[in-house]
Amino acid sequence: MLSLTEPLRSSYTYQGKEYQIDLSFDNVIRMYNLLEDETFQDAEKIVIAFEMFFGFEPKDAEFAMKAIDEITGYISKSAYGNDPVESDVVSSEVNTQKLFSYTQDAGAIYASFKQQYNIDLIAEQGKMHWDVFKALFDGLDENTYFRRILDIRRKDVSDLQGKELTSAIEAQNYYELDENKTVEAQEAKVASFADSLKALAQS
Repeated sequence: MLSLTEPLRSSYTYQGKEYQIDLSFDNVIRMYNLLEDETFQDAEKIVIAFEMFFGFEPKDAEFAMKAIDEITGYISKSAYGNDPVESDVVSSEVNTQKLFSYTQDAGAIYASFKQQYNIDLIAEQGKMHWDVFKALFDGLDENTYFRRILDIRRKDVSDLQGKELTSAIEAQNYYELDENKTVEAQEAKVASFADSLKALAQS
């Protein structure tokens, strides 16, 4: 979490020895992608994540597990709790879905940083610290491309009718994350759409 009085974190101390760690925003995002990759076992993910942050293979299993646990806790810490921007998950009575993806929404996030801050995230790879990126990411305003996409995804269509309902559902389908396109999610969406149509027919 960003501090205005302390330097950006760049090291990790274990048993009295200090190790430099890579907390650039793109490296942290790669770690998040790794955690979601089901082709690796948990033990493999710990080793790979350790190598990503420290730049060398861990020889001490306890060191690796403790370090990754503390680092992931650090990078996921929020100053204000979980609002729709800080959390990438939105829950409902039907299911729990991701609200955004650093991978699939990469273009929208890039465009939004360029739009609001005139920052080229490609040029900042390996340089911009995660804490800085996260503060700017959470500060993206409602006029940016990324925030407009979030508004579309979380829009409640239950009270919409006619062309407005059709347009909203089409937009949600267009911007829907691939990982949310499960059978259960699609069935829930169809059921919601059917209920809206029934209400429209009865009005």
